Amino acid sequence: MITFVWILAFVAIGLWSLVAWALHALLGMDAAALIGDLRPLIQDVPYGAVIEHWVPGWQALLHSMLGLTQTLLGWLGGAAGVIVVVIWGLGAAVVVGSAALLTVIIRVLRKDAARPTSQAG
Repeated sequence: MITFVWILAFVAIGLWSLVAWALHALLGMDAAALIGDLRPLIQDVPYGAVIEHWVPGWQALLHSMLGLTQTLLGWLGGAAGVIVVVIWGLGAAVVVGSAALLTVIIRVLRKDAARPTSQAG
């Protein structure tokens, strides 16, 4: 049973490492290329005049939000290595800590099950 717990922990760490690699690849992408393609689409939004009537200045707001998003993704891309290592370390610590806790619980339960019960009689 303990072997099964640790095999699951190693598989979980492997999958967690794969997720961390994917996050690093995603954060490392060029934010200007991803966000820059959206600017012309703002002009072609259907019913733009109706939206302008209800939310004045919505196009300017979307343009500024795209700029903010581009800046944020650029910063995240620069710090991607540190961010991913910290997140991966925290997740790996949770997985290993959980496996260690389960190991202790299993050992305690096995000792209780192996202890002979006294019958008063």
